[in-house]
Amino acid sequence: MTQYPILEICARVEGHPVQWQILRQHCRQFKDWQDMLKYAEREGMAPLLRKHLLESGADIPTTTRRSLSILHQRHQKKAAVRLTVLGELLVLLQQHQITPILIKGAALCQTLYPDPALRPMRDIDILLSRDEVDQAQELLRNVGFTQSTAAISPDHYHLPSLQKTVEDVQVCIELHRGLYPNCPPYYPKVDFNNLLQSGRKITIGGTEVATFNHEETLHYLYQHGFRSPLTYEKFKLVNAADIIGFTEAYFQEIDWQRVQKQYPQLYKALPLMHHISPWNFEKIPESFISLQNRKRRLPPRPFNGWPQRRVKELQRTTTLKNVLKATLLPSHWWLGVYYGAGYSTGKYIKALCFSHLKNIFWWLHMYTPVANEKDTASIAADKKFAGPLRLSFITRFNRACGMLAKLKNLRKS
Repeated sequence: MTQYPILEICARVEGHPVQWQILRQHCRQFKDWQDMLKYAEREGMAPLLRKHLLESGADIPTTTRRSLSILHQRHQKKAAVRLTVLGELLVLLQQHQITPILIKGAALCQTLYPDPALRPMRDIDILLSRDEVDQAQELLRNVGFTQSTAAISPDHYHLPSLQKTVEDVQVCIELHRGLYPNCPPYYPKVDFNNLLQSGRKITIGGTEVATFNHEETLHYLYQHGFRSPLTYEKFKLVNAADIIGFTEAYFQEIDWQRVQKQYPQLYKALPLMHHISPWNFEKIPESFISLQNRKRRLPPRPFNGWPQRRVKELQRTTTLKNVLKATLLPSHWWLGVYYGAGYSTGKYIKALCFSHLKNIFWWLHMYTPVANEKDTASIAADKKFAGPLRLSFITRFNRACGMLAKLKNLRKS
């Protein structure tokens, strides 16, 4: 799995001297610029990469500088078109007395990022009440948006996406009636009215619209970006940039007692973002992450096993043993973030031996290959994989139970 430390270091909104120094060091010996640019585009990071490379004064090839400039111009055009369309949609919804809440990039590009072009997005996400979401979907179809024909379950948390081409830019809208899917790792219930009443107001194109308050925003960025179901794609570095940037920008305004009490997993996971891009201690206190934990080597490797990747895909490049390893022994960093274990050894063991195994077992038990019924080879590979995975799961679960029993006996003695 390819990773680029240069990109990871750039996963933030505002730079700082320590980050710039590390960035310059990495750039001195780096050669694979063109492949990294392609990866940066997939990660939604090309504009931020350009910003931080220029601000740091890093030595980069002329062709790379030119490519980044061209990409930046494209993102500027896309951002301008998206904001124009969004402004028109907000007016349309207001005219029909429909109340939206802007979420994710649609809100962040206006409130967190100094230039909307720095925050690419695949779609504009809007949360609505269940009573109004269908009406809003119909309104958008009536003004020229085309509804996707992709299969979607009736209880899915967002409606089928809507697309429209404006000035050669495809604009995609997703209207949400919820925030999360109903599957592991499971998520808190969403109360639209509470989110609306506790939210804050921002202005888009002259129209006032609601978005989440600081604590809810940070919590949602974490859940959406880093705690997606295991079948979803891995987190993108732009998700890390959102969280790191938001934490540093609003640290003094965030109610940290509330975060610690209501969202303990988020509270434990946040310091681990340091291993993607180092925290700016001019914006947050050094006590946010201990010196000892800052020095730990925890590469931010995402989950890369089954069921996120089909067994057929995995077996093209590795053995069944390595598939099991990727599935059952994910990186220390990912376990700490995904299950909210943080740096705690005890919580890490619990995440590895219980929470993660329980999660995998749920997918193993419930998984039915519906994504592509014609792909019989993939289905057969998944079924073949189930036997060894079940055996490995049971073995590790029994070992974990045995270890806990021994610990209890030691405490009693």
